[in-house]
Amino acid sequence: MPQIFINTNNVDKTNKIYVANLAKDAMAEAENKIQEMVIKAFEKVADFTTATINNPKGYTLYFKITKFSAEGHETSCTINGDILRYPSVTYSKAKGAGASQNEKVMFGGEWKGSATATGKGKGALLDCIEAIMEGIVPKSIPVMKADMIRR
Repeated sequence: MPQIFINTNNVDKTNKIYVANLAKDAMAEAENKIQEMVIKAFEKVADFTTATINNPKGYTLYFKITKFSAEGHETSCTINGDILRYPSVTYSKAKGAGASQNEKVMFGGEWKGSATATGKGKGALLDCIEAIMEGIVPKSIPVMKADMIRR
């Protein structure tokens, strides 16, 4: 079986896969940190690649910061995620006027994580993101492997 592709391209501003709007001034840094942690999680997993390949078939890991607070000397955040099949499905005009639609891969329960870091500012936010991503991204690997067999 060829390597499973993990889409990490967050360039399209109208269809972002890493969303950190709640981080306001630190939004770009937060989104870059999420992307960096996704890439890092798959660097040493032989069945997966984040490198560009011909005719990729795999998944997009969508992450969004859904809670963020920096009060006193603590920063906390929650990140929710979804596993989406890649490439997106394009329906015929008869079934949906050629619109793209993302197929979610089922994950038992909600796929999310929360963390709190001591401090305030961008550094504390990035520490929160790193802690969350290190905990939740590896949980996607067996789910994607099992789904890929059925595709």
